[in-house]
Amino acid sequence: MAKSKRAGRNMARRKPSRWRRLMPIFLLLILVFGGWGSWRGIVAVVDSDFLTTRYLEVEGCLVLPQELVLEILEPHRGTPLARLPMDSLRAEIAALPRVQKVDLDRRLPGTLRCRVEEARPLALWLDGGFQELDREGRVLERFGAAPPDLPILIPSDLVSRDSLIFLAREAIVAMEEASFDLSREVSEIRVEERGLAFVRNEGGTLVLLGWTDIPGRIEAYREFYPMLESQNDFPRELDLRYRDQVVARD
Repeated sequence: MAKSKRAGRNMARRKPSRWRRLMPIFLLLILVFGGWGSWRGIVAVVDSDFLTTRYLEVEGCLVLPQELVLEILEPHRGTPLARLPMDSLRAEIAALPRVQKVDLDRRLPGTLRCRVEEARPLALWLDGGFQELDREGRVLERFGAAPPDLPILIPSDLVSRDSLIFLAREAIVAMEEASFDLSREVSEIRVEERGLAFVRNEGGTLVLLGWTDIPGRIEAYREFYPMLESQNDFPRELDLRYRDQVVARD
């Protein structure tokens, strides 16, 4: 009986095998090398040609030279798509002349696409030379000749520059929203003693508007327009300054 108890105590004191002592170390090494290999694999995929910026696409440049956008994007060719500084690139392109909105997209394989929306010009301001204005009255930087189909705003001592631009914008928008695009027919807009006036390209018809309710007066013109077209002859002057009638003068 004493021998059996002694044998039990000897078994309890037996040291664990060397394999069991080394097992945690082997497991740790497997985790370390496995994790390192996985990380290297992820890095290799990210840095692969498939996910590296190789192609640059620029769309939407109508007046702004496309080269100005490419100058900003070109230094990032060869950068992994995931590491592109999208926010700073977007801000830098948005600061270019005439740019109103910028969209940047990453596309596979290895493509960075830039879509630019330019500010829409409203008219040409005649002040010594022609200045192209946007819809807020700001001067747009030009690249090449001015668009030939924009109406010309003629400065006047009767109203300030800002007031004339505001009135002209109201008139042009009302013309564009009519069922026909009357704004394309306008050659110039100027101030008269009793209101705003614009000249039609075809036949040089002078159209007079009041200072207020310009959209309503354009609507009266829209209703009168089919009658004039049917005659194939516009009068020399159309007076829309009266709310309840359109006056045609030859």
